[in-house]
Amino acid sequence: MDSNMRKILVYITILLSVAIIAILALMLKDVFFGSDKPRNPAEQAYDLAKAMVAKNPKNPEYLFNLAKAEADLSRTGDAIQHLKKAIDLSPAAPMLHYTLAQIYEDNGREDDAIKELKEELRVTELKNELAWYDLGVIMNKRKDYNQAALCLQKALVRMDSGADAHYQLGIAYEGLGRDDLAIKEYEETLRFIPDHVEAQRAMQQIQLRKLRAGSTTTTSPKK
Repeated sequence: MDSNMRKILVYITILLSVAIIAILALMLKDVFFGSDKPRNPAEQAYDLAKAMVAKNPKNPEYLFNLAKAEADLSRTGDAIQHLKKAIDLSPAAPMLHYTLAQIYEDNGREDDAIKELKEELRVTELKNELAWYDLGVIMNKRKDYNQAALCLQKALVRMDSGADAHYQLGIAYEGLGRDDLAIKEYEETLRFIPDHVEAQRAMQQIQLRKLRAGSTTTTSPKK
């Protein structure tokens, strides 16, 4: 092999080495320092909402969209701050208090969630079925079955086909000892979602209780 060929091979080897190093450097930059461009739809939505707020910081709709995007990215503190600002700017706007309540509930702040759900119902003149439903679910968790039943009945006025609302109402009735009404609600749940496992299990448990109660009555000694 002559000297010219060797030089060419050396140059090619050097160029390839430089190219490989450059590619590795770019890859490491993305890994350790990230990219300036949004990496997923949630980040894209956040960047867009942030730009809109920067353009008009007193637009409650823009603030609302930014808060939702922040909540999706688990930026809870920022989301709460922007929702509160949107509420200050537009106190009677629907869904602001409700969205804030959802964030509170997701972060274990039930008392704050209840307060915001009640505010949502106030500004919507008691017509937000989602707020009624969420209140009912919280009251079921707290075993306040009377309040849970009331809230879920209100929710079902505007969402009669809501399988989960029927299921939660069944839980409330069962907690109140009204197994007959509970079964009806579980049956409604299964009418809309035939494979609703929780409703099926709840009905089976009620039926087992009735069988055991009947068996106890039958086998009890006569006085």
